[in-house]
Amino acid sequence: MADLDAKPAEPIRLLGPAEREKASRFVFDRDRRRYLAAHGALRQVLATEFHWTSAEDFRIGAYGKPALPATEGGTFNLSHSGAVALIGVSSEYEIGVDIEIRRPITELDDLARRNFTSIEMSELSTCADEAQALTAFLRGWTRKEACLKALGSGLSIAPESFTVGLDESPRRVVIPTDSGWASVCVASLSPGAGMLAAVARRVAVDQQMPPIA
Repeated sequence: MADLDAKPAEPIRLLGPAEREKASRFVFDRDRRRYLAAHGALRQVLATEFHWTSAEDFRIGAYGKPALPATEGGTFNLSHSGAVALIGVSSEYEIGVDIEIRRPITELDDLARRNFTSIEMSELSTCADEAQALTAFLRGWTRKEACLKALGSGLSIAPESFTVGLDESPRRVVIPTDSGWASVCVASLSPGAGMLAAVARRVAVDQQMPPIA
């Protein structure tokens, strides 16, 4: 995890051409510096974990997920919220991570109904107060985002089509895709006060496994 305000922005020379071009388009200096810090930290992690020090662009998947060149081993994922960034890497699995800073959310119930399954809505309804409901919602949200990012699908898969649960327990999730069922293992993380996060990795799927509501 990286603190994007405490950590000085990494030299732009570490970034690929597409990243440098995007950095130049930010209107506000704070946003530009956070972007540079996040992507510079990512490049440093890739150098440490996979010995990949090239400043070339990443490959971009069909739904926008960046990846290392096909000749390189390993996968990675980056998520940032405000001044914090979370980086996940794996040498074996497609990985997805998501981090959210705890913040008030207007119309939380409506947002949950559009993205959660009936099982998750039932879990949300048991929360004792608004603070507990916000924690449960953000936990479910980060878990769903991490799963979709592990698949590299973006929102081409409806978040309400699979159940991740709103607690912190690791779970194996079966997700419907255009090419069949995909299996993802997801778990919540505790990155620090005021933050919720999740990590997911894609694993082999048993084709006989029934769908999860």
